[in-house]
Amino acid sequence: MESPGVMSLWLGHFATKEKLEEYIEVEFNEEGDRIRSLFMRDFKMGFSDYDEDLLEKTFKEEATSSLERLLQNISYKEKILSQFVSHYGIELQESFNAVIAIYDTQYDEEKDEVSLQDRRLVYMGSVVYEE
Repeated sequence: MESPGVMSLWLGHFATKEKLEEYIEVEFNEEGDRIRSLFMRDFKMGFSDYDEDLLEKTFKEEATSSLERLLQNISYKEKILSQFVSHYGIELQESFNAVIAIYDTQYDEEKDEVSLQDRRLVYMGSVVYEE
């Protein structure tokens, strides 16, 4: 759900950067209507839940359990990192190689994790990045 100043974060594991990009890609049918991405379907989100232009993604060739390394290239890193570190610690209990961050969105937590053959994604929470 749209929420100015709030960022929602997912960490995951994908085989390749291309698989991550395919996962979040919104496609169009023959009539020109948008088709929800796999990400949107997995986490039960619609087009009104977030602005696609405010989604950031990063992919690491090597998985890591370091929150600092995972979040090193996202916007508002300093504000966001400290909030997640205070909740999870600097090292996570498992390693990830993908980050999806959506700004101005408070995810409603309908689903907190998706595990399928080619992907695993965990909703880590939402934090305030801008007041």
